[in-house]
Amino acid sequence: MKKLALLLCALGLIALAGAPAAQAAADGKALYDAKCTMCHGKDGVAKPMAKGSANLNDPKYQEGTTSDELVAVIENGKGKMPGYKGKMKPEEIKAVADYVKTLK
Repeated sequence: MKKLALLLCALGLIALAGAPAAQAAADGKALYDAKCTMCHGKDGVAKPMAKGSANLNDPKYQEGTTSDELVAVIENGKGKMPGYKGKMKPEEIKAVADYVKTLK
């Protein structure tokens, strides 16, 4: 019985080991909704409080901005936007950047 319990625990840990990366990617939208929509809106259109900010869903912005550039802005901030380095994990920042690239 103890061997079965240990085996099940080991299998559970192995299954969870791959989950963080997959979960981070899936959470890009949830993180964006929680941390970005107050200024950038659910659809990426800047709200008045984010005056001067790009509309994240603008095709020209999407074409001219890489995911790595978005990561840098999210980490370091820009204009009125604070940086999130140290407040969010690197994989969370990457997940948000990747989600922003899906906005149309």
